[in-house]
Amino acid sequence: MTDAALRRPPADDPRVWDAYVGIGALVLSGVACFAAPTPAAIGLGASGVLVIAVAYALTRRRMVADRPSAAFQVVAVIACAAAAYAFGPLASAQALVAPLLWMSSGTSTRRAVVTNVALFGAVLGAFALRGSEIGLLATTQALSLAFSLVIGLWISGLARANDERERLIGELEHAHASVARLSGEQATAAERARMARDLHDTIAQDLAAIAMLAQRSQLDREALRSIEQLAQDSLVQVRGMAAAHAGVGLDDGLQVALERLGGRFQAETGVVVAVEAALVPLPVDVEVALLRTAQEALANVRKHAAARRVEVRVSTDASGTVLSVADDGQGFDRASVSRGLGLQGLDERMALAGGSLEIESSPAGTTVTARLAAAPAATQGGGA
Repeated sequence: MTDAALRRPPADDPRVWDAYVGIGALVLSGVACFAAPTPAAIGLGASGVLVIAVAYALTRRRMVADRPSAAFQVVAVIACAAAAYAFGPLASAQALVAPLLWMSSGTSTRRAVVTNVALFGAVLGAFALRGSEIGLLATTQALSLAFSLVIGLWISGLARANDERERLIGELEHAHASVARLSGEQATAAERARMARDLHDTIAQDLAAIAMLAQRSQLDREALRSIEQLAQDSLVQVRGMAAAHAGVGLDDGLQVALERLGGRFQAETGVVVAVEAALVPLPVDVEVALLRTAQEALANVRKHAAARRVEVRVSTDASGTVLSVADDGQGFDRASVSRGLGLQGLDERMALAGGSLEIESSPAGTTVTARLAAAPAATQGGGA
């Protein structure tokens, strides 16, 4: 038989082994003291049992750490054979020692098997020295040895399976952590790419036009007016992008954060913002996704809608959470607009959050609806 990964029988608490050895030694000592026929048999039998218990106590720390202990194995086999030689019924001490031999073999199945064979052979030899008829005893010992090996191999197999399960769980947790890290990196990269597109499609083009106008040898009033208009448009674009990414704390919940966002937007643009949000705790990632979506939707209103009023609503039900941002602006035809409007950014943000985005627009206004299939935190056993 070859060496293989082996663990002690599955007792996570070493005190289980302490109780096992203590109770077993106590019972066997009682048998020796009250059933052995002569003082010599009592002394030798009780001493053998006591030696097993002391040897365990001295090597306990090593054994529970899955490190082999040859000293314990030699002492335990000899002490068990001595107890059996002193008084026949004390041969039952092998039932106490056999599991300890598996435990003290560390990671070697071969060592455990060899020491168990030595144990049952030593006890059989002790009976032979006593002059006992060993024909039937040999059969009994062989069956006992077979039982010990079957149980030991079965338990060590369970332990190996448990080790493999723990290894797989560890690998799965590591994979989940890697996925989360890569998802975060992907989200960051997507955000940077979107910002780069926005800068290129808006501010960069306006600045290029300003530079071309400024390079004219003579700047007339019309050119100066164009430069001023382009600079103002660029300023509006910058403010819109800043509003879409400005920090708005969620410490007081999504409703308060949206009210602060709406108040700031109204103060900067003069557009009336009405906020209506359910006072239901949501997972933090859901609140962040909804808040950022509202920021980007308001940034688009600032840049393109020419609206007078915006309504921001958040509602929750069993199917998830819904955010809507509706304005009474001029609307647009989504099929004909470029990604410079930021619509692709909204789509990408909700896709990364595992949600969906719907945009309805007409000359009477635009409504952006974001849906996240996430129940309120209160129903999930967690809070925001």
